[in-house]
Amino acid sequence: MTSKYSEFSREQLLARIDELETRVNSPMAEEELVHKPTQSKKKERIESKKRPFDMSKYTTRKIALRVAYIGWEYCGYATQNQPDRLPTIEDMLFKALLSCRLVESIESSDYTRCGRTDKGVSGLGQVIGINVRSKKLASDTDPELLPAEKEFPYIDTMNRMLPDDIRVLAWAPAPEDFSARFHCTARTYKYFFNKGKMNIDHMRAACSYFEGKHDFRNFCKMDPAKNVLSYERHILSMKIEPVQHTTTDTVGEGTDFYEVQLKGTAFLWHQVRFMMSVLFLVGQGLEPAETVRDLLDIEKVPSKPDFPMSSDLPLVLYDCEFKGLVWTYSFNDVVYDPLPASYRTYLHLHEIWTGQMIRAITYQNFLCKVGDYPVLMSDNTTKTVLDFVKDRGVISPTGMATVPRGGGKESRLGKYKSVMDRPRCDSDELKKEKFEVRKKRKIERQEILASGGELPPSREWKSWRQRNADNNANSSS
Repeated sequence: MTSKYSEFSREQLLARIDELETRVNSPMAEEELVHKPTQSKKKERIESKKRPFDMSKYTTRKIALRVAYIGWEYCGYATQNQPDRLPTIEDMLFKALLSCRLVESIESSDYTRCGRTDKGVSGLGQVIGINVRSKKLASDTDPELLPAEKEFPYIDTMNRMLPDDIRVLAWAPAPEDFSARFHCTARTYKYFFNKGKMNIDHMRAACSYFEGKHDFRNFCKMDPAKNVLSYERHILSMKIEPVQHTTTDTVGEGTDFYEVQLKGTAFLWHQVRFMMSVLFLVGQGLEPAETVRDLLDIEKVPSKPDFPMSSDLPLVLYDCEFKGLVWTYSFNDVVYDPLPASYRTYLHLHEIWTGQMIRAITYQNFLCKVGDYPVLMSDNTTKTVLDFVKDRGVISPTGMATVPRGGGKESRLGKYKSVMDRPRCDSDELKKEKFEVRKKRKIERQEILASGGELPPSREWKSWRQRNADNNANSSS
């Protein structure tokens, strides 16, 4: 293919180059480059010309979605209405539902969730109920809903819009009055921990005290604003088993992992993490298993002793059970699909798992290497770090106690004080009384500001209120 410059002489070519360079370096060229529309702006103009989506052309139906998520990077499950500053799992789900045009608004979709999980807690069995757009047109007069295999591919549609650490696992047709919260018959949590110096049999004995119906006010965080009327909850089962598919015995003593599987009808705020905190104390031999029994006796211990809750990192909402729901795990479970949604979800999780396992193996190699380093003992003999850890007890020679907090974290206390001997938190009744006082004070402040008055300094508020009350009493008399 011949070029139009093939017959140019050397002088002509040089002249042409000078002309092009002058044009490129001219102010006019720079201005054209600056004002040239970018691809993103073109896309915005195209988007603005699109006609709005008409949801009224479709019918809606109530469905349940089973959602899995890694909660480590989120501020809990429930939205805090600040998605940019405090992102939550629910924020991501709402964004995906709206982007997919499955709902017109969350407020009008009759949305319910099975439970709230705290900041950092993960979920494998979270379930939500929601009214979504159906593939069935509004003009279709057939009163029957579409069968699952003819509906929208809800799983694939949602997963394309969700971040990597959140996935919809399945969907199910649900009755119109379905509530993910109130129709749930049981919830199962799992909590993972490494054995360390803990006695698993002692921990299992403590678990037996948790089973059954008990008042768990000493194993939760109280919020007087919620006005909880009953702290009784029913624990159906609680057991401890080795974690499957892990081999860490060569890393050192106590590096094998266990899981607590806890099944109940419902749970209080932070209940599982407070239960695990006491369970770790029992495992370390710092508390007898009977401490659990005593803390569940409200007459003996009417208010919670001051002890911290365990880490959020190892806690997973593992399963939520419902009667009558038939789950669909792929777009079409009744016809062969060479690449079903469940397989794509598996591949997605496998990729993330492989990356995390490589990180864990890297740390494990570091750990094993450092474990062979020498440690000088008080009698001038030398041990390896692994032998030093093996021989070191829960209580050190200096009297310092090691208390596991879960997630690899530990607390070291100069002198351990029994849970039953620790200071007590306010009782539920006292917390509610204080809350009512604060609420009344807030209303009084708002009334003063609304009337144009000035508030006294905070430190003088109590005496100011008393003087004001005395003046009112004198004037009325």
